[in-house]
Amino acid sequence: MSAQLRRMAARLWPDSLFRRLAIILFAGLLAAHLLSFGLVALNVFGPSNELSDDYFMRAVATEVAILDRVKPEERPAWLERLARPTYRYVLKGGGEVYAPLRRRGELFLAGLRAELGADHDVNYVYFDPPTRSKRGMLIHLKDGSPLTMEYLAQRRVMSLWLPAALAVQLCFLAFFTWIAVKLATRPLARLERAANSLGSDLRREPLPEDGPKEVARAATAFNAMQRRIAEQAVERIQILAGISRRLQTPITRMRLRADFLGDSDAREKLQGDLQEMQTLVKQGLALARGRDEIAKQRCQTDLHALIDSIVCDYSDAGESLRFSGERGVTILTHPQALRRIMINLIDNGLKFGEDVAVAVDVQRSNRITITVSDRGPGIPEEHLKSVFLPFYRVEASRNRETGGTGLGLAIAQQLVSALRGTLTLANRDGGGLEARLEFSS
Repeated sequence: MSAQLRRMAARLWPDSLFRRLAIILFAGLLAAHLLSFGLVALNVFGPSNELSDDYFMRAVATEVAILDRVKPEERPAWLERLARPTYRYVLKGGGEVYAPLRRRGELFLAGLRAELGADHDVNYVYFDPPTRSKRGMLIHLKDGSPLTMEYLAQRRVMSLWLPAALAVQLCFLAFFTWIAVKLATRPLARLERAANSLGSDLRREPLPEDGPKEVARAATAFNAMQRRIAEQAVERIQILAGISRRLQTPITRMRLRADFLGDSDAREKLQGDLQEMQTLVKQGLALARGRDEIAKQRCQTDLHALIDSIVCDYSDAGESLRFSGERGVTILTHPQALRRIMINLIDNGLKFGEDVAVAVDVQRSNRITITVSDRGPGIPEEHLKSVFLPFYRVEASRNRETGGTGLGLAIAQQLVSALRGTLTLANRDGGGLEARLEFSS
């Protein structure tokens, strides 16, 4: 049973730090507030009840003394003067005598008897015994005349404005709790945003190292981590770019020497292998330079003109492409990077499929969508995300016609991320693959 209660409590407990801190802080303030109110109530209402009972006893004793002194025929006129909002006097007897149920009633009755003296008899009575809804006190004056005091309304113990004041105070507690927790968790939200954007921009501005000590230390550690990652990434890019550049020279020499081979079949195979190596080196260099080339070199680019020029180049090379889209659409981007993305996606469609189509769609939410679709075999669902990894190929063979190098989509994904866009792949109904690029205009 305890395990079930723990699981239920875990489901009810909020999963965000903001809500948890707000609940804990508000619960503590509420408990302290209620405890303070309870102590004040015990301190105020306890003595005030005693004081009010003492005042009430003295008032009744004074009023009874007045009725004792006036003549019996003058007493009815005095009853109007002695009436109060909570009780009144009637010159009659009757009613069912009863003993008080609470100790306070017993003490009040004993005190009133002491105030009135032995010449007066006082008892609690019910005026309607079946229902016992109307109560009062039966007092006998010195001459034996009955005097009944009827309760008209219960004395108010608590002011009507007090619950409203408590509600207002609780609202203030909730409001200031929200502000306090919001201010306390704001640096954490800022750290979360910085961590999420670190993957796409290692050169972003460092976090401000201010605020509480714990938050400042966390920001300092994060900035140091960001610098280390950026330095390591730059070092790896420089190594990869250096190796790629150095490999181009021996590959070029090997291609020249292959031209002197006598066997034409062996020469063609060797030339093909060297061409594949050179392509791999160029794409590796492009992957290494990708983000550095973009940097801040962006400009307003006519999207229709850029893609139309790419499609025309393929058409001049004998490839069949279809292009549709609105004219006059401009986007702030790096034109060479976007051109390389489109070439990689179109090459991928032409290599593995047919009936390749490029389309540009401008949505009302200022989102620009570019799709490159084909009617090829598509990609199995379990490989749709993995194909963006460098050197990952769904085609297991190293055939130059179908295998490729495994870097085309990785380069495209890297450049799209640097341009602050998204690239997704999806299989089309009826066969084929659709690559979807989305940018903010």
